[in-house]
Amino acid sequence: MRCCSELVWADEQLLASHALDPLQGTRTAPRDMVNLLRLIWTDQAGPTAACERVRAVMAQQLTRHGIASGFRSPVWVAAKSGSLVGVVRNEIGVISHPDGRRYAPAVFTRSLPGSDDFAISGAIGTATALAVTALREGGA
Repeated sequence: MRCCSELVWADEQLLASHALDPLQGTRTAPRDMVNLLRLIWTDQAGPTAACERVRAVMAQQLTRHGIASGFRSPVWVAAKSGSLVGVVRNEIGVISHPDGRRYAPAVFTRSLPGSDDFAISGAIGTATALAVTALREGGA
């Protein structure tokens, strides 16, 4: 069994890693991801067949956590999540309403090692639902 000080040291090393430093690791911004979704959904990111395939794959995401947890039928959610060592948890998606209006959220989070994954996923869904509701009520 590992000592508590060893676990603290491991967490500190993890948080200090280059992969989690946006100035040193591979990164993007939520705005860039929303723009990518716009390009995919309008067949401008590549050949139409490739864009259709990406949309289909995103629509088949198996989990109903994260963004999808904030919406119920008949709202349609196509999403993709990504995480890095339990510290970074990001999700992007397109929410399509029956009236034809669509919204593309990108939610990027960062937490401490050992944080409650289900609480974070729920917060992603709640924040997205609140934002989309505000946009819809504001006429966007």
